[in-house]
Amino acid sequence: MKNFFIILAMKILHLGLKLAGKNGGNFLGKIAYDWNPKIFRYFKIDCPIIAVTATNGKTMTNNIIGYILKTDEKKIISNTEGNNMETGILSTILKHCTLTGKVKADYLVFEVDEGYVPVIFKDLKLDTLVILDFFRDQLDRNGEVEALILKINDFLKTYTGNLVLNNDDPNVARLRTSKHGKSQHLLLQC
Repeated sequence: MKNFFIILAMKILHLGLKLAGKNGGNFLGKIAYDWNPKIFRYFKIDCPIIAVTATNGKTMTNNIIGYILKTDEKKIISNTEGNNMETGILSTILKHCTLTGKVKADYLVFEVDEGYVPVIFKDLKLDTLVILDFFRDQLDRNGEVEALILKINDFLKTYTGNLVLNNDDPNVARLRTSKHGKSQHLLLQC
């Protein structure tokens, strides 16, 4: 019952923000996550979830995947504005779910900050993970690149969905040699 009232409050707040000409970014998700950090478990999602992660290029790749699916007349829910941490993705879901947490779409396509993949997808079933690159330009947020790669690698040990790796980035390509759950691998050479 608590999650129902959280969603109701966020729907009302979202309406108020829209009337004020504001999008809200990750504001709705921040409040909802503070009230219940396990709220991701409440959502009823019956469509594939695709996540794109990288230190560079994830917004464009995410939006291209969403665009391709939309041109095939699929209903897509995506965080095209780039709010890519747990609160931003939660905001996107809150804007598109029913009060009972049902999400109606053909695909959810999310740009996800590389440090938050394990956080978000411990409670949401991820069908396809696209990993583009790991560069040192995000050290202020993620610390050492090696620690980030190890964090993603630990997530992949239990991940069973599709895995698309950019074979041109040696930091990404090496993830194919790690032991993963029963995931399907696709290596892309650009």
